Amino acid sequence: MNGIMKSEIEQIVSSDETARATVGRAEMEAEKLISGAKEKAQTMLAALEKQIQEAEDNEIASIVTDARHQAQLTMEQTEQYIEKLRKRLDLQKTKIVNDYINSALKRSYS
Repeated sequence: MNGIMKSEIEQIVSSDETARATVGRAEMEAEKLISGAKEKAQTMLAALEKQIQEAEDNEIASIVTDARHQAQLTMEQTEQYIEKLRKRLDLQKTKIVNDYINSALKRSYS
């Protein structure tokens, strides 16, 4: 029986060693998979961050373009208003001068 027990013990030990080796290989494979998944996730994250930055840049560019356009329109409207004020001022100056001349002429003929 000693030989049979020894043979069974050797089989158990051999099975245990095989199992440990299998577990070791599985752990190494799992670590490779995890490492690969982390790298892939980091790559995806970087790509998404780049897309977000590009979208923000495009949105900011659009806002700046709209603001510049609005500023240009406001500047044009302001220039038109100033020109109208100048014309009114010129008309008022002309009226004042004419009124003064008429008044002076009336006084001189009176």
